[in-house]
Amino acid sequence: MAPIDWKNKYLRLAPGAALKNLEVPFVYHIAKDELYEIDETAAAFFLSCDGTRLGRDLTDDAEFVAYGIEEGLLATTDGPAPVDVAMGERAEPSLRYLELHVTHRCNLRCAHCYIGDPGAVSDMSVDEAVGITRAFSEMGGLRLLISGGEPLMHKNLKDYLRQISTYPVRRVLFTNGTLMSTASIGWLDVHEIQFSLDGWREGHDRLRGKGAFDKTMAGIRIARNAGVDVSLSTMIHRYNLEEFERMAAFAEAIGAVEWGIDALCVAGALAGRRDLLVSHEACVPLMSYGFGGGYHGASEGYACGRHLMTVMPDGRAAKCGFYMDVPVGDARKGLRQCWEKIDHIRLSALSCSDCRFIGECRGGCRFRAPEPLAPDPLMCRLYGVSP
Repeated sequence: MAPIDWKNKYLRLAPGAALKNLEVPFVYHIAKDELYEIDETAAAFFLSCDGTRLGRDLTDDAEFVAYGIEEGLLATTDGPAPVDVAMGERAEPSLRYLELHVTHRCNLRCAHCYIGDPGAVSDMSVDEAVGITRAFSEMGGLRLLISGGEPLMHKNLKDYLRQISTYPVRRVLFTNGTLMSTASIGWLDVHEIQFSLDGWREGHDRLRGKGAFDKTMAGIRIARNAGVDVSLSTMIHRYNLEEFERMAAFAEAIGAVEWGIDALCVAGALAGRRDLLVSHEACVPLMSYGFGGGYHGASEGYACGRHLMTVMPDGRAAKCGFYMDVPVGDARKGLRQCWEKIDHIRLSALSCSDCRFIGECRGGCRFRAPEPLAPDPLMCRLYGVSP
């Protein structure tokens, strides 16, 4: 491939790339879901790549520009092609992942749903959802996790997606897949669709109802045929323990970009279905099937959820969906103000802070731990220590 004569072309930030002012500056490739850390000098250069100046007037660092073009971070045009380039206002810690529940309506009644009976529910309005998404984008957000309930039941989801299509965030739809159709995939303007797959036919239907598996599989095929990135999410339960090899082969066959696997936490509907629970010892070997980065992880020196927040259809914001009964505020009135009230737990505050695996485990799940600062028993089993 011949080198591009970028010096005599107009240089601009590539479509699908965005500058993110996190703890340090980054360039984010939205389609690849990949962050590239840059220094302040490089950040100033990318800010100048607004499509109005020739490459030779911006830099003489040919190697750096060639790398940026090769990675899809920079693009060239023959004539001026103005584009808005901005870094946004920094928030520390950075809010990178927002799980936005646009509705709690759902067409299934899953035996393990942590929401349980949502009672009288309504959709979040499009204006409210757009406003929260805009605030998330302005705070440097990376992945917008559009969730529910079943988000495909939101009566104005198409309009919402249309209005946020220009925001520089990766749009990820969380779905049970049963309502996916060739018609809806045509307007589902998202980068990734995460399907809940809680086993093969028997295991999946035990949780989600008879016939759900076949409908979910049909939804996955529709998404893959449309060229949309597909990821999977699985909860370990008593009736899918022997089905992971088959699910693993399926995940490979469809080219899943991520497979999140976790153990059940007793909340919502699961409180009445404890027959689904299995021991942590049984969960540990199955978790190794998972792959991909995920978004619940901790960061250096802190426990889980350091960069995540969840917002409910009524605007309640909490550190994650399991804590919706202790909200920190109403995101419709100010997403940043809610984020600033989130309690971020230091690893040094945990009762297991002296464990030799604390740097790898990072405290595990705080909801699953029996007390706020206690060890997560599943992680203890994973690392072979006593909780």
